[in-house]
Amino acid sequence: MICFSGFWAVNRYVPPQDLFWRSLDPNAPIGMATSTQLLRVSLSPNTSCKALILRAENLHTTPAPPKDGPQICGWNTARYVSARAGARLAPGEAAMQCPLALGVHIWTGEIDRAAQDIFGADLIKIHHAGTYSCRRQRGNNSGAWSEHAFANAWDITGFSLSNGEVISVLKDWDGDADKKRFLRQARQSACKIFRVTLSPDYNTVHKDHFHIDMGPQKSCR
Repeated sequence: MICFSGFWAVNRYVPPQDLFWRSLDPNAPIGMATSTQLLRVSLSPNTSCKALILRAENLHTTPAPPKDGPQICGWNTARYVSARAGARLAPGEAAMQCPLALGVHIWTGEIDRAAQDIFGADLIKIHHAGTYSCRRQRGNNSGAWSEHAFANAWDITGFSLSNGEVISVLKDWDGDADKKRFLRQARQSACKIFRVTLSPDYNTVHKDHFHIDMGPQKSCR
Protein backbone atom coordinates (compact mmCIF):
# COMPACT_ATOMS: atom_id res chain seq x y z
CA MET A 1 0.00 0.00 0.00
CA ILE A 2 2.87 2.34 0.88
CA CYS A 3 4.64 1.53 -2.39
CA PHE A 4 1.48 2.15 -4.40
CA SER A 5 0.81 5.46 -2.69
CA GLY A 6 4.42 6.49 -3.25
CA PHE A 7 4.21 5.67 -6.94
CA TRP A 8 0.90 7.53 -7.17
CA ALA A 9 2.46 10.62 -5.60
CA VAL A 10 5.47 10.51 -7.91
CA ASN A 11 3.29 9.99 -10.97
CA ARG A 12 0.96 12.79 -9.87
CA TYR A 13 3.38 15.48 -8.77
CA VAL A 14 6.71 14.91 -10.54
CA PRO A 15 6.84 16.62 -13.98
CA PRO A 16 6.07 14.07 -16.72
CA GLN A 17 9.28 14.92 -18.58
CA ASP A 18 11.22 13.53 -15.59
CA LEU A 19 9.48 10.14 -15.59
CA PHE A 20 10.65 7.63 -18.17
CA TRP A 21 7.35 5.71 -18.15
CA ARG A 22 5.29 8.77 -19.07
CA SER A 23 4.59 9.73 -22.68
CA LEU A 24 6.48 12.55 -24.35
CA ASP A 25 4.87 15.97 -24.08
CA PRO A 26 6.25 17.90 -27.09
CA ASN A 27 5.52 21.22 -25.41
CA ALA A 28 7.20 20.51 -22.07
CA PRO A 29 10.72 21.73 -21.24
CA ILE A 30 13.56 19.24 -21.12
CA GLY A 31 13.43 16.77 -18.26
CA MET A 32 15.49 13.85 -17.04
CA ALA A 33 13.44 11.44 -19.18
CA THR A 34 13.04 13.50 -22.37
CA SER A 35 15.70 11.59 -24.31
CA THR A 36 14.23 8.22 -23.29
CA GLN A 37 10.70 9.31 -24.14
CA LEU A 38 11.83 10.59 -27.55
CA LEU A 39 13.72 7.37 -28.24
CA ARG A 40 10.53 5.43 -27.48
CA VAL A 41 8.71 7.57 -30.04
CA SER A 42 11.38 6.82 -32.65
CA LEU A 43 10.92 3.08 -32.06
CA SER A 44 7.13 3.28 -32.28
CA PRO A 45 4.93 3.26 -35.42
CA ASN A 46 5.04 6.45 -37.48
CA THR A 47 1.46 7.22 -36.50
CA SER A 48 2.58 7.85 -32.91
CA CYS A 49 5.05 10.52 -33.93
CA LYS A 50 2.58 12.07 -36.36
CA ALA A 51 0.05 12.49 -33.55
CA LEU A 52 2.66 14.17 -31.34
CA ILE A 53 3.96 16.48 -34.07
CA LEU A 54 0.44 17.77 -34.62
CA ARG A 55 0.32 18.72 -30.93
CA ALA A 56 3.61 20.64 -31.06
CA GLU A 57 2.63 24.26 -30.44
CA ASN A 58 3.86 26.87 -32.95
CA LEU A 59 5.89 24.36 -34.94
CA HIS A 60 5.61 25.15 -38.63
CA THR A 61 5.83 21.81 -40.39
CA THR A 62 4.28 20.00 -43.33
CA PRO A 63 4.52 16.38 -44.53
CA ALA A 64 7.41 15.60 -46.85
CA PRO A 65 6.66 13.12 -49.64
CA PRO A 66 8.62 9.85 -49.49
CA LYS A 67 12.07 10.06 -51.04
CA ASP A 68 13.63 7.09 -52.82
CA GLY A 69 17.28 8.06 -52.99
CA PRO A 70 20.17 6.10 -54.49
CA GLN A 71 21.23 2.89 -52.72
CA ILE A 72 19.55 2.87 -49.27
CA CYS A 73 19.21 6.64 -48.94
CA GLY A 74 15.90 8.46 -48.52
CA TRP A 75 12.91 8.16 -46.23
CA ASN A 76 9.36 6.88 -46.01
CA THR A 77 8.00 9.42 -43.54
CA ALA A 78 9.45 12.86 -42.87
CA ARG A 79 8.40 16.44 -42.21
CA TYR A 80 9.48 19.75 -43.72
CA VAL A 81 10.30 22.04 -40.78
CA SER A 82 10.46 25.77 -41.53
CA ALA A 83 10.10 27.53 -38.16
CA ARG A 84 9.22 27.20 -34.51
CA ALA A 85 7.33 30.16 -33.02
CA GLY A 86 9.34 33.26 -33.99
CA ALA A 87 12.47 31.34 -34.99
CA ARG A 88 12.76 30.36 -38.63
CA LEU A 89 15.26 28.11 -40.35
CA ALA A 90 17.75 29.79 -42.68
CA PRO A 91 18.38 29.53 -45.55
CA GLY A 92 15.08 27.64 -45.61
CA GLU A 93 13.08 24.61 -44.51
CA ALA A 94 14.65 21.22 -43.90
CA ALA A 95 13.27 17.70 -44.29
CA MET A 96 13.51 15.72 -41.06
CA GLN A 97 12.44 12.32 -39.87
CA CYS A 98 9.49 12.88 -37.54
CA PRO A 99 11.29 12.10 -34.22
CA LEU A 100 14.13 14.43 -35.19
CA ALA A 101 11.59 17.17 -35.94
CA LEU A 102 10.02 16.63 -32.50
CA GLY A 103 13.43 16.92 -30.87
CA VAL A 104 14.17 20.10 -32.81
CA HIS A 105 10.89 21.56 -31.59
CA ILE A 106 11.85 20.93 -27.96
CA TRP A 107 15.46 22.06 -28.46
CA THR A 108 14.48 25.32 -30.12
CA GLY A 109 12.42 26.21 -27.06
CA GLU A 110 15.46 25.62 -24.85
CA ILE A 111 17.68 27.76 -27.09
CA ASP A 112 15.14 30.56 -27.03
CA ARG A 113 15.10 30.47 -23.22
CA ALA A 114 18.92 30.59 -23.17
CA ALA A 115 18.87 33.61 -25.49
CA GLN A 116 16.44 35.40 -23.21
CA ASP A 117 18.45 34.51 -20.11
CA ILE A 118 21.88 35.50 -21.45
CA PHE A 119 21.11 38.27 -23.94
CA GLY A 120 17.60 39.42 -23.01
CA ALA A 121 16.58 38.69 -26.61
CA ASP A 122 14.52 36.17 -28.57
CA LEU A 123 15.81 33.55 -30.97
CA ILE A 124 14.68 34.56 -34.47
CA LYS A 125 16.76 32.43 -36.80
CA ILE A 126 18.61 29.10 -36.84
CA HIS A 127 21.31 28.93 -39.50
CA HIS A 128 21.84 25.44 -40.83
CA ALA A 129 23.61 23.38 -43.48
CA GLY A 130 20.81 20.93 -44.14
CA THR A 131 19.68 17.49 -43.10
CA TYR A 132 19.64 15.15 -46.09
CA SER A 133 22.80 14.02 -47.86
CA CYS A 134 23.20 10.54 -49.34
CA ARG A 135 26.64 9.71 -47.92
CA ARG A 136 28.49 7.59 -45.44
CA GLN A 137 29.72 8.81 -42.08
CA ARG A 138 33.20 9.77 -43.15
CA GLY A 139 32.49 10.77 -46.71
CA ASN A 140 34.15 7.71 -48.21
CA ASN A 141 32.77 4.82 -50.22
CA SER A 142 32.62 2.29 -47.40
CA GLY A 143 31.67 2.11 -43.76
CA ALA A 144 28.48 2.96 -41.92
CA TRP A 145 25.92 5.22 -43.51
CA SER A 146 25.50 8.68 -42.08
CA GLU A 147 22.16 9.54 -40.48
CA HIS A 148 22.12 12.37 -43.02
CA ALA A 149 21.40 9.69 -45.64
CA PHE A 150 17.95 9.31 -44.07
CA ALA A 151 17.22 12.95 -43.09
CA ASN A 152 17.76 11.81 -39.52
CA ALA A 153 20.53 14.32 -38.75
CA TRP A 154 20.88 18.09 -38.87
CA ASP A 155 23.87 20.43 -39.02
CA ILE A 156 23.50 23.85 -37.35
CA THR A 157 26.01 26.64 -37.98
CA GLY A 158 24.66 29.51 -35.85
CA PHE A 159 21.83 31.57 -34.44
CA SER A 160 20.42 35.09 -34.85
CA LEU A 161 18.69 36.98 -32.04
CA SER A 162 16.15 39.77 -31.95
CA ASN A 163 18.72 42.26 -30.60
CA GLY A 164 20.85 41.89 -33.73
CA GLU A 165 23.36 39.42 -32.26
CA VAL A 166 24.56 36.71 -34.61
CA ILE A 167 26.20 33.76 -32.88
CA SER A 168 28.43 31.58 -35.04
CA VAL A 169 29.65 28.14 -34.01
CA LEU A 170 32.84 28.73 -36.00
CA LYS A 171 33.62 32.24 -34.72
CA ASP A 172 32.19 32.20 -31.22
CA TRP A 173 32.84 28.74 -29.78
CA ASP A 174 35.93 30.10 -28.00
CA GLY A 175 35.16 33.81 -28.41
CA ASP A 176 33.03 36.31 -26.51
CA ALA A 177 32.15 35.01 -23.03
CA ASP A 178 28.37 35.36 -23.39
CA LYS A 179 28.32 33.79 -26.85
CA LYS A 180 30.56 30.98 -25.65
CA ARG A 181 28.21 30.35 -22.72
CA PHE A 182 25.20 30.40 -25.04
CA LEU A 183 26.72 27.84 -27.40
CA ARG A 184 27.71 25.55 -24.50
CA GLN A 185 24.15 25.68 -23.19
CA ALA A 186 22.83 24.90 -26.67
CA ARG A 187 25.07 21.84 -26.87
CA GLN A 188 24.20 20.61 -23.40
CA SER A 189 20.48 20.90 -23.98
CA ALA A 190 20.89 19.07 -27.29
CA CYS A 191 22.68 16.24 -25.49
CA LYS A 192 19.60 15.80 -23.28
CA ILE A 193 17.34 15.40 -26.32
CA PHE A 194 19.14 13.81 -29.27
CA ARG A 195 20.97 10.51 -29.49
CA VAL A 196 24.10 12.16 -30.89
CA THR A 197 25.33 15.72 -30.45
CA LEU A 198 28.73 16.67 -31.89
CA SER A 199 30.37 20.08 -31.51
CA PRO A 200 33.78 21.69 -32.19
CA ASP A 201 35.06 19.79 -29.15
CA TYR A 202 34.64 16.54 -31.11
CA ASN A 203 37.01 17.17 -34.02
CA THR A 204 38.03 19.78 -36.59
CA VAL A 205 35.40 18.54 -39.05
CA HIS A 206 32.80 19.97 -36.67
CA LYS A 207 34.61 23.24 -35.96
CA ASP A 208 31.87 25.23 -37.71
CA HIS A 209 28.67 23.40 -36.75
CA PHE A 210 26.70 21.25 -34.34
CA HIS A 211 25.68 17.85 -35.64
CA ILE A 212 22.58 16.33 -34.03
CA ASP A 213 20.88 13.07 -34.94
CA MET A 214 18.45 10.40 -33.79
CA GLY A 215 20.51 7.39 -34.84
CA PRO A 216 21.17 4.23 -32.82
CA GLN A 217 24.43 5.45 -31.25
CA LYS A 218 24.72 7.64 -28.15
CA SER A 219 27.31 10.41 -27.95
CA CYS A 220 27.68 13.90 -26.52
CA ARG A 221 30.93 15.56 -27.54
